[in-house]
Amino acid sequence: CASGNTSSCCLTSSIPVPPPTSTPCSSGYITWYSSCYKLVSEPKTWEEAQQACVKEGGNLASVDMSYDQAFISAAVTQAVALLLQAGSDSYKWSDGWPVFFTHWGPGEPTNHEGEGCVSMHAPSHFIQGTWNDTACKSRSSPNLAENRFHAV
Repeated sequence: CASGNTSSCCLTSSIPVPPPTSTPCSSGYITWYSSCYKLVSEPKTWEEAQQACVKEGGNLASVDMSYDQAFISAAVTQAVALLLQAGSDSYKWSDGWPVFFTHWGPGEPTNHEGEGCVSMHAPSHFIQGTWNDTACKSRSSPNLAENRFHAV
């Protein structure tokens, strides 16, 4: 352009660079699909953990599909509490959604002595990421909070 070289292509305007994408997740949460997840290490019963999640605008994590299962299984390195409660005829997630996807470990659920909540196995136990029904009153650490958001 300025050198008089007519075989060169010269750009006189700049292309605007889009601003960085912001995450809808609060500090301490990680984003996956349309949810924010936070690993909470303080031991709590399932009910206490659920109440703590609700105070922050969410619920204990739900595993709605195999993609969620793979993400959570890869993201956590120890057993994690999920609130999947047994009702009179079936399980449901703490956010009220029915269960469409399961990943039970071999022989699970056993419903042994009122086990009505679920934990996900850690890598060192059984098959990583498989589910085990557990007594809801047992103190589990960690638990996984999930806040869903709607992408615009």
